[in-house]
Amino acid sequence: MDGPNRMFASALATLNFSNKGLAARVRDLAARDGNQLSTDHIAIGRYLKGMQPKRQTAHYIATAMSERAGRSLSLADLGFTADEGAEREPVVGAAVEYPEAIQVATTNLGDLTRADVAPGSIAPLGRWDSAAAPGVITGYLFGGSTLDTASPAAEAQQLDALTIRTTTTHLMDLDFQLGGGHTRELLLFFFRNQVMPILRSAAATGPAGRDLFSATAELAQLLGWSAYDSGRHGAAQRYFVYALRLAKEAQDPLMGARLLSNLSHQANYIGRFEQAVQLARAGQSIPGHKRSGAVASLLFAMEARALASLGDGPGSAAAITRAEQAFHTRDPDNDPAWISYFDETELAGEAAHCFRDLRRPNETGEFATLAIKPDVTPPRTRAFITLVSAVGALHAGHLDESVEIARGALTTAGPLRSSRYQRYVHDFIAIVSRLHPRDPRITNFLSFSRDALTTG
Repeated sequence: MDGPNRMFASALATLNFSNKGLAARVRDLAARDGNQLSTDHIAIGRYLKGMQPKRQTAHYIATAMSERAGRSLSLADLGFTADEGAEREPVVGAAVEYPEAIQVATTNLGDLTRADVAPGSIAPLGRWDSAAAPGVITGYLFGGSTLDTASPAAEAQQLDALTIRTTTTHLMDLDFQLGGGHTRELLLFFFRNQVMPILRSAAATGPAGRDLFSATAELAQLLGWSAYDSGRHGAAQRYFVYALRLAKEAQDPLMGARLLSNLSHQANYIGRFEQAVQLARAGQSIPGHKRSGAVASLLFAMEARALASLGDGPGSAAAITRAEQAFHTRDPDNDPAWISYFDETELAGEAAHCFRDLRRPNETGEFATLAIKPDVTPPRTRAFITLVSAVGALHAGHLDESVEIARGALTTAGPLRSSRYQRYVHDFIAIVSRLHPRDPRITNFLSFSRDALTTG
């Protein structure tokens, strides 16, 4: 504390607002938004003595006092410094939680994009929070949204949403072509300088408000993928979770399902296989997700991937079958535009990964072949699938073929900047070195791979 907050005390006295009356109004305003605050007259007394309230509480106090005054009172008018960081919950290093309030989700996204470019953020934003999944699932499935029904600025917001989606589509194409390492900074710049001001200034209500939140969720999930592809797993998890809250506010169950599938994919990648199953199945339980056969197929494919990682061959095969059945019911005209990438080759690629992990080389090779269209498949996807095929050949006992396939993957990857791609290479090296530790063909490949990864 720096001493009594005389500005807050003066405003209370001028407005003839008692501590108990203000506390009650703050709680009412929070409850209206679906939030629960424990602010009482004792807390108000602490703020009068100089303690700074948390950001959310400070904003509700300012709202309550502005109502009473009949004019707008800023946090600075009340001597509060919440917008300058006082009593703020840190994004970096804090537990990952599903935000109950949409304002918290948007604020957290803004804080995260700043932290994501700050020096020294690599380590704390590289850690996945393994305890977050149950709360995220519960928060999304059973939480509510708070948008009003009217929209005073619909036309402007629809234009903003269209701009965000158009830019996201172009950056997504770059991400597929060059990897998250190339696109991350572009995405961060666009989000911080173009999107956050829109979120802060727009009257996000009604259909236009939902469209804005949906478009922002789509962009935030791409930020999550770029962070994931760059090995910043804590950042990626947070982007996905905060975007999930935006999708809930947008009343967009298909985007919500997509984000849960992203979290499942990431959990499986870092070895949290049971959480990956739970997240995929949570997506399957969302009412309305079956409006898109492609989205339903994606969720079943994520479940199959996680079950394969757990060694559950029958369960994984059954989930793949459900994915194929759902995919055949799709209607591209009714699918959201962002799922257009998930075609027959993508589904085949997910199946190839499953059979690789189940050590079934025949099926691995069969689906890996179906997963690549040379003139269409993006370089990163092609590199992933080719290395999956190399592992399949290795499991079949074909060392020469396996090494040759892996060489081809490294040769064609070019300037790909992707932590995941490097992980695929290192995983292949670990397997082939364990199976053939002294073979000169492996020694030569190790030298070749070091050079290829260095120049790439």
